[in-house]
Amino acid sequence: MEIINSELKIFNNILSESLNIIPNEISDSIRNFVFAKSKRLRPILILLFSKAINIPVSNDIINLAVAVEMIHNATLIHDDIIDDAKTRRGRISLNKELGNNLSVLSGDILLSVAMQILSKLNNIQIIDLFSSTLQKMCIGEIKQNATLNSIPSFDEYILKSRYKTAELFSASLQALCILENKEEINNIINFATNFGIAFQINDDVKNILKKDKTKPELIDIYNGIYTLPVIFLAKNNANFNNFSKEKIIDLLSDNSNEILRTKEIIKEYSNKAIDSLNFMQDNQYKSKIKELTQQLYKVF
Repeated sequence: MEIINSELKIFNNILSESLNIIPNEISDSIRNFVFAKSKRLRPILILLFSKAINIPVSNDIINLAVAVEMIHNATLIHDDIIDDAKTRRGRISLNKELGNNLSVLSGDILLSVAMQILSKLNNIQIIDLFSSTLQKMCIGEIKQNATLNSIPSFDEYILKSRYKTAELFSASLQALCILENKEEINNIINFATNFGIAFQINDDVKNILKKDKTKPELIDIYNGIYTLPVIFLAKNNANFNNFSKEKIIDLLSDNSNEILRTKEIIKEYSNKAIDSLNFMQDNQYKSKIKELTQQLYKVF
């Protein structure tokens, strides 16, 4: 973050100003949610890629990053309502603070502000891109919630991960290329898609291993959302359907075959993402993107 610190300060100022439209009744709650400790991963990638491919960080690019971060936060709010989560980012979840009704509206108003910001970029291709991306994100959530307590195939899980997570990473960096008429868009789509899938699998593993303190531990398994380690566990045990959720949790330890195999899958997708960066000239920003991607499997 240090090498884009000045751009991040501008980003935070514009993000704060963009929230001024939020009604007083929920303004403080939304500001506390949006500015709670966060990785800011999507804006950081937009800024790093901009600098890595020699695009000056303009107001349009900062506004793109702000809109993407708002979309991301809106989806988190809606996810917590669906999951009946009690915490997020180390604090009480918005649905527990405001109730479901106001939380739904909080997510909706963030989406509306995000689309308003995107419209000011005066590019119909970008509006179409994010409309399509939001549709895919919703489809991913619908498929997940329509198949609770059932074991998806590997391909179904990867597609759901792509729709839920990777598509927003991809749209963010595609929009950057569209704004600047960059021809490297296919390489960047490949990076973002593989990075996003690796990121989602990483997130799923951390939840099972109770290493993600930003949301309730083991929430996926208790809610009947079976992610990749559970898919591997079911494949390796003919009597899996008789396992209680507590037994599933006990069997998925740090060194279990299922967790180790899942970590290898994260590494595979991370390396595919890194290979997609070969079109770039070497510079400090490219190096940071590679480091960030490697952290998805090195963190374990």
